[in-house]
Amino acid sequence: MTLSLIFAAAVFVMGACVGSFLNVCILRIPLGQSIVRPWSRCQACGLELPGFLNLPIVGYFMLRGRARCCGAHLDPRYPVVELGTALVFSILWLLYPPVLFGVYACLTAGLIVASGIDLDYLVIPDSLTIGGVVTGICASYFLPELQNSQNPTDGMIQSVTGAAIGGGILWLTARVASWLLQKEAMGIGDAKLLAALGAFLGWQSIPFILMISSFTGTIVGISIIKTRKRKLGVKIPYGPYLALAAILWILGGKWLLLSFLSKISSE
Repeated sequence: MTLSLIFAAAVFVMGACVGSFLNVCILRIPLGQSIVRPWSRCQACGLELPGFLNLPIVGYFMLRGRARCCGAHLDPRYPVVELGTALVFSILWLLYPPVLFGVYACLTAGLIVASGIDLDYLVIPDSLTIGGVVTGICASYFLPELQNSQNPTDGMIQSVTGAAIGGGILWLTARVASWLLQKEAMGIGDAKLLAALGAFLGWQSIPFILMISSFTGTIVGISIIKTRKRKLGVKIPYGPYLALAAILWILGGKWLLLSFLSKISSE
């Protein structure tokens, strides 16, 4: 137990560092900039940040939320992403064997980047969605345990099925809603994202993801409309809620669902 906690702590630190890198990806990918060069810079004045001020999580608080170079306010999302990534990575490490941990950690990282970009630009890059579909199918072939299978071909088929069902459901929903409202109701990027999730997590995850994401999205949407006095019809990104639901599924949602279904069948 002690050794597991030590490893979990090490994974926490690693996750915080990965989260810092994900913040860079969220900022630079939509602008077509390199995510490697140049080194981290102040978003306000462009001055390169020294390493000791670029520490994940603690760096933001050391600076008290302001850039040391020009005094500009720093986005509080930076430490939130770093802390969230660290916590999820640590839990994944405790739940899964190393290989599955690696796959789910990469999926989580991709979901965090997709969510951040969707929040900023109301779009999710194809490199994350379509790339996620291809990666999920390949991963399910080489690691069929992702689809609760031992056969590579069966794992790949289930992954393709999950991608088709997930993407198809949201694509059809978006088309019908757009036809009824006579305007775009949902971006096709959300359908691509759910297709990627289906490719990684299987079709069994789709009902859970749709239910949780719809519920959380509706609650947050109503809150935004009320608190900011926005009108109905304002565009609200759906990708972050799909991502949240998928992470909850990985962290225990699938076991809760299986337990619920088992209890129903036994009654």
